[in-house]
Amino acid sequence: MRPGRPGDHDRRGGEPSGADLILTRQLAAIAAERGWNLLSTGAHPGYTVTNLQTAGASLGRDKPKRSLLNALDFLPKQQVEQGTEPLLYAATSPDAVAGGYYGPGGRFGLAGPTATARVTRRALDPGTNTRLWSEAEQLTGVALPVATAGSGPTA
Repeated sequence: MRPGRPGDHDRRGGEPSGADLILTRQLAAIAAERGWNLLSTGAHPGYTVTNLQTAGASLGRDKPKRSLLNALDFLPKQQVEQGTEPLLYAATSPDAVAGGYYGPGGRFGLAGPTATARVTRRALDPGTNTRLWSEAEQLTGVALPVATAGSGPTA
């Protein structure tokens, strides 16, 4: 993890290198290990039509920045109401699972009804998840309380 450095985005070009999903999955693992009543899930809205496609790329700049997404009008997209569904599902559905990742289930995962989204190979690696979590703790100076003998699941 190299905070604030150019190139810290994955090949899709807008999503941070999967760190959010890795941390989501690591928190789910920690919660399970410690017996916490906590559900850690992730979600993405796909290509949802908002002003972020035009304004987001220009935030903090003097001149508007043109985005390739603006020129690719043939991509499947959806309105805000449908784009929020995966996020609401992840947060409220009794069917959402710990460490689960949800997004649009249509073409390219950009639009469509909510479905389980593909988790990157990197996010499936427990070693990677643990290392990123430790690095985040060091960079932020914030750590979870140390587990004690009585803090885990009861038999």
